Amino acid sequence: MPKAGIRLSFVNHRSKSMARQGLRSRLPHCTAAYRADMFGGRVRALRAGGWMQGLEAEIERLLAHPRFDHAAHRLAQGFLAVQAAAPRLASQFSTQQRWLMSHAVLSHYFRGLSAGRPGLSRRDFIEQTLAHGLASRNTATAFFVEALQYGLIQPTRAHADFVQPAPATLQALIEWYAIHLAARDFLDGGASAARLRDAGESILLRLEPATADALLSCEAIRTPPPSYGVFASVDEGGSLMDLLIAGMDMTAARDAERAPSDVTSVSALARPFNLSRTHAGRTLAEAIAMGSIGWSGVPGRSPIWLSRGFRDEYARFQAAKLAIIGTAFAQAVAAIEPVGPGLVAAGAAYEIAESPTC
Repeated sequence: MPKAGIRLSFVNHRSKSMARQGLRSRLPHCTAAYRADMFGGRVRALRAGGWMQGLEAEIERLLAHPRFDHAAHRLAQGFLAVQAAAPRLASQFSTQQRWLMSHAVLSHYFRGLSAGRPGLSRRDFIEQTLAHGLASRNTATAFFVEALQYGLIQPTRAHADFVQPAPATLQALIEWYAIHLAARDFLDGGASAARLRDAGESILLRLEPATADALLSCEAIRTPPPSYGVFASVDEGGSLMDLLIAGMDMTAARDAERAPSDVTSVSALARPFNLSRTHAGRTLAEAIAMGSIGWSGVPGRSPIWLSRGFRDEYARFQAAKLAIIGTAFAQAVAAIEPVGPGLVAAGAAYEIAESPTC
């Protein structure tokens, strides 16, 4: 296994610690016969039982890439751009819990479209959340009400009792995938992001269920490490994290134990997301107490530094997503396009595991 920390500003390690929200679930290991994995046009099939090892190997491959720190930096910038363009929509997915709830529900919606179902019922929305152990019934109900209130979902024309993602939600989902695929393209020289945009929303029928299955079954996603979990479990915490990462000078950060960010006050951190200083300050204080971040000088009047361990946790989480999304995208493409001699296209042998574990 490569020691990526020699070359990167993000050190490779795994943490088994639980996130504060306790999002762990115990799902069965993979049973699918094959998976397709495409990097810049290369496609490989892995036999059953190889998913976990294959996905972990892909995470390590990504982390060992000499430009992965820059890819992670680009991801943070991309997430912030989406947040700035659609703050109301982005805020609804700003915690780890809501983000995973959304993927569970969207996956069910797209599978329903493929089966001829007109949309999602309120019961579908809530039951999918409960089935994956993501939240209580009351929390799931409140999320449904908010999603409807703020226009993330809307009633279908044919059935008033069913809802569907709003056009803006689908466009944001496409953009979310494009940001991740562009990061893979940056590393591997591919053109996946362009192919996604060419395919449009139709590819979501296959892409979203495969991605959601993997995200909801992957330990690295379901149980983020401690420092990452501090941010992921609070409102807009992901955006706060992205702002800190995006504010680093990547040249200076590469070999630094403590990499400075351009964020120099709690107000500067909270202002872009319309957060209170109290909320942002409380989150920072918890991360500071863990040694994940700190002030380089006078608190509140000097640049915030990010520890090597914190940057590593951020990097590994992004690498896990890139590995999952890259595989899911390859599966979706393989189902609708010829992928080369000896490989079956049009929805045959290449399917993501029913419940992969990474």
